[in-house]
Amino acid sequence: MLISMASCESIRNRQTSSNLTMECNMANKSKTSPIPFELLAPYNESVALLGSWNDWEPLPMEKDDRGIWRAEVPLADGDYEYKFQVISKSFFAAGETRTVADPKALEHTLDSHENSIVRVRNGQRSALTYEWQHDDKPLPPNEQLILYELHVGDFSGTSGADSGKIGTFADLIDRLDYLADLGINALELMPVNEFPGHHSWGYSLRSLYAVENSYGSPDDLARLVDECHARGIRVIHDAVYNHLEMEAPLTQIDYSYWFYEQNPDEEKLHWGPKFNYEHYDENLKTFPARDHVMGAMRMWNGNFHMDGIRFDA
Repeated sequence: MLISMASCESIRNRQTSSNLTMECNMANKSKTSPIPFELLAPYNESVALLGSWNDWEPLPMEKDDRGIWRAEVPLADGDYEYKFQVISKSFFAAGETRTVADPKALEHTLDSHENSIVRVRNGQRSALTYEWQHDDKPLPPNEQLILYELHVGDFSGTSGADSGKIGTFADLIDRLDYLADLGINALELMPVNEFPGHHSWGYSLRSLYAVENSYGSPDDLARLVDECHARGIRVIHDAVYNHLEMEAPLTQIDYSYWFYEQNPDEEKLHWGPKFNYEHYDENLKTFPARDHVMGAMRMWNGNFHMDGIRFDA
């Protein structure tokens, strides 16, 4: 159903303003816009898009001259789940069909499917809907930092009978005044990237881009950072750029494109598939692992207004 401006004007003449708002909002929700999806997989022979909007029927994607598979789907405003279906080039699954989450999605579902989530607002992809309130607050310089490192799930969880509860970004916000009273002016968050399961220290990542779903949504994390800034507290992102977890999407798509097939580190330092920062794609004139990691850094600092990065080994 589409409602034109003229129709809305007619409604305005017949109904109250509240009814008009309701009907025009309904019109916005029913109107579709082409929403782009993309996946870098230069040497995979086939990629399809799967989504909740059409009961997960595969939509073939087309590859451009930069090795990016692309597709557009007409979607109304709302939240949708999706994945990619690829013919794997990984050495342990060559030629097999694998279904993977979007390696660059900010959010995955909190269930065993771990589907990626896309939010459409005003006819466009929306990474965040949170409206920043405290960007103008002064923050301490590096030489004056008093750091407090914490694990979101443990620090803001509950004790006693409910000790099994995993803390969330919202729970941590409720305790920020306590931290401010301690005299600290910087929080170093142990990794809040997506990891397997519901509880982990966070150093075995499923994604460099996605926010850990057991802690809350990307909007929840943005609000946490903003509330820290309101109290003059800087937020440091504890980042792991050495490796990912074995079931991470990139490992399933084309393992050796991003990782060392044989980890060069001594065995006791094998934490997971190790990014190969030396691998150069001669055809595309790019270092894939470097580009992926640099994109993640820009995303965390840009989208979430992080004030620094702590580089894990």
